[in-house]
Amino acid sequence: MRRSGYWLGLAGAGLTRLLGCTWRTRITGDVEIGPRIYALPHGSLLLPAFRLRHSRAVVMISRHRDGEIIAQAVRRLGFETVRGSSTRGGAAAAHEFVRAFADRPWVVTPDGPKGPRGSVKPGLIRLAAAAGRLIQPLVGAARPAKVFGSWDRFTLPLPFARVIVHFGEPLVVPRDADEPAVLALTNELQDRLLREEKVAGAALANW
Repeated sequence: MRRSGYWLGLAGAGLTRLLGCTWRTRITGDVEIGPRIYALPHGSLLLPAFRLRHSRAVVMISRHRDGEIIAQAVRRLGFETVRGSSTRGGAAAAHEFVRAFADRPWVVTPDGPKGPRGSVKPGLIRLAAAAGRLIQPLVGAARPAKVFGSWDRFTLPLPFARVIVHFGEPLVVPRDADEPAVLALTNELQDRLLREEKVAGAALANW
């Protein structure tokens, strides 16, 4: 898998660059690039990720088998990566974020690596509390696009697609958030991601 992951990742990065150069992109919302956590839905991560490729952002990629392909691709697009997820290696990835990339933007897909689509795990809220960072929803919409039948409904904008990249309202996570607060903020972020996806979809429909 490691060798095939390398070549698939290389091909994925090349295809993304080729397609991305043809996309007509509009950036909407509370645009800010800085040391915060950007929460991207797994299925539409390609849209904002292409926009962030020069931002020095660091992306958390799962240790799941398919994660190796994604990791190879995003590194070639200009990102650093840490490996881990809510199901495996999350604590080690969080430690690496703080230890090695304290001044960089962090990118996390809350519903990865296996969903359910649009879900958020409490570990992301705990990471934000420990690091003292805002969490900002970052979503996208595209037309025309190929939407795959995977659990995350992965979206690939087609050549010359119109693409909306939408920065949602940041979520403030107190450093002293206790467990009930963590669970409440988890639900709030999940709701915000769904709302911001609708905002991005409406912006695309009105374009």
